[in-house]
Amino acid sequence: MGNRQALLDAARVGLSDKGYARITARDIATAAGVSLAAIGYHFGSKEALLDAALVEALRDWGDALESIAAAAPASASPRERFVAVWDRVSASIAADRSLWAVQFELLSAAARDPERAQAIAESNRHARLALVELFGVAGDASTGALLQMLLTGAVARLLLDPADAVAGEDLLSQWDGLRGGL
Repeated sequence: MGNRQALLDAARVGLSDKGYARITARDIATAAGVSLAAIGYHFGSKEALLDAALVEALRDWGDALESIAAAAPASASPRERFVAVWDRVSASIAADRSLWAVQFELLSAAARDPERAQAIAESNRHARLALVELFGVAGDASTGALLQMLLTGAVARLLLDPADAVAGEDLLSQWDGLRGGL
């Protein structure tokens, strides 16, 4: 394994253990067994390295989502598919809470960094259509935005209290009640 990959691996572990704001370049370099200068050589900055490590972690999560979508039975009704996918996605979030804690750190930092906010917003636009496809629901980017908002709230709940997860069937029952009251 080369220095670049060693840095990425160490950054991923560091993000998981310490989070975005608390990990230092020295932490990463030491864990990777390389000099501090290697970060600048391969990535330009600690932030660029952490961003690359996060992108890699999210790509891995995206691969897991593909397997979640593939696991939904072809004969399932749209409601059954939604419940199955929601529950599996929730379980994957609960299994890697640190990945999502880092994302919330970045969202907070983006409020003060227009360039980062723009990059996250662009990524979110692409994610919305992927969510529509993942859940197998009819709709467009607006439907994806609703799914994204629901998942963001679910992530916040899981970060604060893992026992406070909302099951897919409960979510749909509440939605049915809300729609009936409107």
